[in-house]
Amino acid sequence: MATYHMVYGEDEQVVRETFENIDDLQREDGWVVLFRGTEAVLRVQEQRVHSLEEVGG
Repeated sequence: MATYHMVYGEDEQVVRETFENIDDLQREDGWVVLFRGTEAVLRVQEQRVHSLEEVGG
């Protein structure tokens, strides 16, 4: 399992979050999706992602 730091959003609504215990990260059709098991924890358009860094795993 991995830990990711992500900054995403637009204009004044930029969010900085840490996601722990991520089993899978998928990029498909312009989307970034983080999974814990079979559950999608976050789905965000790739163009809204300012940074995405794996910090542990």
